[in-house]
Amino acid sequence: MGWTEVCRLIPWTAPDGRLGHQPGSPLAREELPGVLPEAAAGEYPDGDWIGSLTLCLTQQGRQIPW
Repeated sequence: MGWTEVCRLIPWTAPDGRLGHQPGSPLAREELPGVLPEAAAGEYPDGDWIGSLTLCLTQQGRQIPW
């Protein structure tokens, strides 16, 4: 268990109705070799971030004192 996981951003709706995004479920280690070479995986999109990759802290990572 490491400190970070790779997730795709998924749609999210705030309690006030505003639309946004949040991290989805972590990708499995076996998926990474096929996902990381995607051109869009390493670039900031101009508008819609849905489906883009992001790093998320694991439970262990959230325990690190910053």
